[in-house]
Amino acid sequence: MLLFKRVGSAFRGIDGREWALLSLETMSVVAGILIAFELNEWATSRNEAARHDRLMERLLEESEIDLIVIRSFRDDLSTMLNREQDFAVKLAEGKCPTNPEFQAITTLPLMPALTVPTSVYQELMGAGGLSSIERKDVRDAVAQYYGNLEWTQRQIDYFRAARIKPIQEDDPRVKIHFDPKAEEPEVAAFDGRALCKDQGFKNRVASATRAHTVFVSYYQGMLENAISMCVRLGDSVGKECTPPHGGPLKGKDAEYAARVARKMAEEKVSRGKP
Repeated sequence: MLLFKRVGSAFRGIDGREWALLSLETMSVVAGILIAFELNEWATSRNEAARHDRLMERLLEESEIDLIVIRSFRDDLSTMLNREQDFAVKLAEGKCPTNPEFQAITTLPLMPALTVPTSVYQELMGAGGLSSIERKDVRDAVAQYYGNLEWTQRQIDYFRAARIKPIQEDDPRVKIHFDPKAEEPEVAAFDGRALCKDQGFKNRVASATRAHTVFVSYYQGMLENAISMCVRLGDSVGKECTPPHGGPLKGKDAEYAARVARKMAEEKVSRGKP
């Protein structure tokens, strides 16, 4: 009780002027604390925004690498497929290809797995996911690419498991030679006359060529998805989609990128944005 009486007496001894000063000091302390909290929140938000911007730039870089990998596979496979299709057509027309042309069937079983870098995308998904991407068109392009990537990888695995070999290594109508000093160490020599009379062989060539045609189309589809994502990601961070290796996009790939850019520009106009 004595303590409370002394405290009450002390308060009664404070005049109005001192109360005003005490109130001002208290308000200053509270205001300082609130400002400190606001500054801390602002700094945190700014740092998070900077980290996200950097993450988006890294995602663009990863998309450019994905584009390079897929384009390289697509180009190599397309070159092989052209030879395979020419061979299959000639065989179907009743013409017997030459031994060099028979080399086309050696590439029919080649079906590489589709593996591309995804570490930055995984980091994005663990740091807010696609919802952290402000622009809807960019979100959609990223979602479409990675969704199709998973689906395409499963399709490719199926074709790899069910691949067709027109002729087995133990078939007496093929002789395989190996020369480690040669540019192509393994060379197959075929008995074309015998094989051209074998309807079973012709059927297997036709089926294998069709399967390879579908297989290569998956790489083309994924390349278009990669171009679309890359173009939109580049626009979102103020950069262009420019593959750092293998040269810039050209031919139909460049035309597709231009169509994506035009569509993106039209979408901005429809949204009333410059």
